[in-house]
Amino acid sequence: MTNNAKKISLTRGEEEVMQALWELGEGYIADIISRMPDPKPKYTTVATFLKILEMKGAVSRTKMGKIYIYTPLLSREDYAHNLMDTMLGEYFGGSLAQMVSFFSRKEDISTSEMDEIIETMQRIKK
Repeated sequence: MTNNAKKISLTRGEEEVMQALWELGEGYIADIISRMPDPKPKYTTVATFLKILEMKGAVSRTKMGKIYIYTPLLSREDYAHNLMDTMLGEYFGGSLAQMVSFFSRKEDISTSEMDEIIETMQRIKK
């Protein structure tokens, strides 16, 4: 996570808009809507989410003629990191081992996936 990354909390709708914007890199509202799953939200709904995201510091906008182009200020990686930190702290008492144990019991994780997780953790530990 970058040092200047803010812990920004997103609603489900805001996150859907951000997912589309992260895929695009930057875009107009129509571009963002085109990347969203069906049923497509209304233009005014996406515009409202973008206004909120701008107030939260997650996006910036630049006027291009009569319309705005939106750029993410919050990276997907920083948001995922913040989300995982929150989940780890609130649901697993800050224990990565408890979280991995939980998912290994709840998900159908293959032996090869478990080996990959262990190898990754060993590399990180070194």
